[in-house]
Amino acid sequence: AVRRVGPGLLVSFSDTADEERTPVEQALRESQAREQAALALAELERTRLQELFTQAPVAIALFEGPELRITVANERMAALWGRPLAEVLGRPLLEAVPELRGQGFDEQMQQVRQTQVPVSGIEAPAEMLRDGQLRTTYYNFVYQPLYDAHGTLRGVVDVAVEVTEQVRTRRLIEVKEQQTNQLNEELAATNEELYTALQEIRTNNEELFRAQQALHELNQELEARVADRTHALNQALVDTERQREHLRRQQHLLTQVLSQVPASVATLEGPEHRFTFFNTNYQALVGGRARLGCTVAEALPEVVQQGFIELLNDVFATGKPYVGIESSVLLYDARTGQPRQRFIDFVYQPLTNEAGQPHGILAFVVDTTDKVLSRQLVAQTNEHLLTANTALDTTNRQLTRTNADLDNFVYAASHDLRQPINNLVGLFEELRRAVSFADPAEEELLLPMLQQALHQISTTIDDLALVGQTQQNAGLPTEPVSLPDLTQEVLQTLQPQMQAARARVTVDFAAAPTVVYSRANLRTILLNLLSNSLKYADPARPCRVHVSVWKDAGRPVLLVEDNGLGFNMHRHQDELFQLFRRFHTHTEGTGVGLYLINRIVQGNGGRIEVESEVGEGTSFRVYL
Repeated sequence: AVRRVGPGLLVSFSDTADEERTPVEQALRESQAREQAALALAELERTRLQELFTQAPVAIALFEGPELRITVANERMAALWGRPLAEVLGRPLLEAVPELRGQGFDEQMQQVRQTQVPVSGIEAPAEMLRDGQLRTTYYNFVYQPLYDAHGTLRGVVDVAVEVTEQVRTRRLIEVKEQQTNQLNEELAATNEELYTALQEIRTNNEELFRAQQALHELNQELEARVADRTHALNQALVDTERQREHLRRQQHLLTQVLSQVPASVATLEGPEHRFTFFNTNYQALVGGRARLGCTVAEALPEVVQQGFIELLNDVFATGKPYVGIESSVLLYDARTGQPRQRFIDFVYQPLTNEAGQPHGILAFVVDTTDKVLSRQLVAQTNEHLLTANTALDTTNRQLTRTNADLDNFVYAASHDLRQPINNLVGLFEELRRAVSFADPAEEELLLPMLQQALHQISTTIDDLALVGQTQQNAGLPTEPVSLPDLTQEVLQTLQPQMQAARARVTVDFAAAPTVVYSRANLRTILLNLLSNSLKYADPARPCRVHVSVWKDAGRPVLLVEDNGLGFNMHRHQDELFQLFRRFHTHTEGTGVGLYLINRIVQGNGGRIEVESEVGEGTSFRVYL
């Protein structure tokens, strides 16, 4: 009671402990007592759940509330996040692990909260911190709704296993297959290019009657060899595709077998081993007989004589886990009403309190019955895979030999044709001196045509020889090469062309003045690119060429840009690097330069990117 006395307040207190309580007061005190008991029970459940999560052999975490706050997690889950456990507990998921923002995992958890339907993922990618950098990792996971004792949704449980190494291994195999496909495509392209070269040589021979008889036999031999190589290559491609399809079917079958392996989890409390938790898989494994508060011996009497209760007693007494691999067990089958033999992999993991004393056991069980029964099928599958790999290896060796034969053919053709062409040139010069035409107009028409045909076929043979020489230089050793010095040397060689095109060449090698590469091959690349820029300069304006270098992920990239005639990139991109392909005919050339540099760059593991527009110029990016 309070009342004012002068400038102050007078407060008096009366002890009412012995007075009777009103119904309202009595109900309030009873409500407070029940609330305290409920809080104590909830804290006990949370402690047990934390112990379960902490000692589970898989990564587990519990997320509560719309902000997905991490209330419970074990060290394995914290290790997947790349953070200490104490740093993430009690924080929302996207605040504790911000790199997960925008990757969709929080949206899937919200979906589970809204629909209360589990969501699972197989080999799901995630950008996670590893050694201080974001790296792509892969996981198998299940988001499962968790309910309290009243059936109210408490939160979402995440059970996850990292499978990054398995995914990377499988993708490495896929990369090897892609490399095999690329090799097959290159061989097919080489065969087509050689066939085109042969057709052009035969056309020139038809114009030269005196050389036709000498080259006829060689042409027939070339056609037969190309046909044989084409047939062998097509057969190898068919065999490779057949083996790849067989591998895909075997892998699909193996995936189906392994996907049937279930996992079951249960927790047992006290020395009597009473059930305090079990999941749906465990209940299905024991035929629906597990009950909370019931002992294992009461729920599953058939396992008593099989020694499993003794194993539980030993784990509880010693605090040491027990692991069983493909153990045989007779379990009651609800469908037949009779015991059924199964094989299981299981772990009995002791659950300890803060003092380190066991108070319960975590049972983690995987039914491996299907695995045991399918072992023979898996062994057969592995045998088939070994046979398929052997066949693929044989095919690759055949393709390698075919490629070597084709390279030797190019060299032999260019070498054997050189002397007959030189003889024809000599005969032509002799004819010009010794023979006179009755009709001067006929002389003015035929002599330039014959001279041009001889020059064209001679140039073609020189280019074929250059192709063979490039193949032989593929294995040249690398060395540090000064780009400024090498570029100056190439420009000195091209000085007459630069003067004719009124060209100005600028360079910028600040990003990488020295690169490690074969000097001869790098000189060929620079010489051909700069020569093309000068050859196809726009006559309406002075030629401008800029040569520079920059790095992409630590790898040097050579850039050659010009303001020349350019070409229709959309129309010619598929034939840009083919042998004897040209897009401008007003200047001399055979279309071998780009083919050569592309072979050199690809042979060293690089690639070439091209941008061009008619009338705007061309840019070549060479990834060395």
